[in-house]
Amino acid sequence: MNAVKALSQYLDRPLRLVQPSVWKRVFELRAGETVLMTMRFEKWYSTLPFIEGFGGTWLLSKPSFWRPTLDVTAKGSQLPFARFVTGKWGRGGTFELPNGERILYTADPWKMNGAHELFTPNTVRLASIRRESVWKSVLTVTIDRSSELLDRHPWVLMVVHHIVQERRSRAAAM
Repeated sequence: MNAVKALSQYLDRPLRLVQPSVWKRVFELRAGETVLMTMRFEKWYSTLPFIEGFGGTWLLSKPSFWRPTLDVTAKGSQLPFARFVTGKWGRGGTFELPNGERILYTADPWKMNGAHELFTPNTVRLASIRRESVWKSVLTVTIDRSSELLDRHPWVLMVVHHIVQERRSRAAAM
């Protein structure tokens, strides 16, 4: 894993979210051949992953079956430090971060390659995630602006990827 660079240092470089093997539930954020972050599931039937990269490990959990929220816990901690709350009609949501900070997530599934974007509360776009093709599960990540928020919370990109994968699997099940 590359723990030296911050996510903002990849401003001009294309990043890709890929699944290296169809047989394993492992997803990687890559800059060329360099693996920046990994999201993996402990077992094949697990529904919640853990994320490693940029010098940290984070676990995702659902606090309630009835609420569409995800809690983020740092490895070795018992209490979550951040939460993703789904917005109305499932078209995005809000990452509630420590110290009252927020990152807004919008999803537009009606666009051809599915636009997923991260914004500051002042609607400044931080990053965008798009599917390379309708037929492939590879996503292209573009860091649009240098941001301390994304540098401190790089796991947000992998949580968005997890949300995208969940939606695709739910749509396929219908």
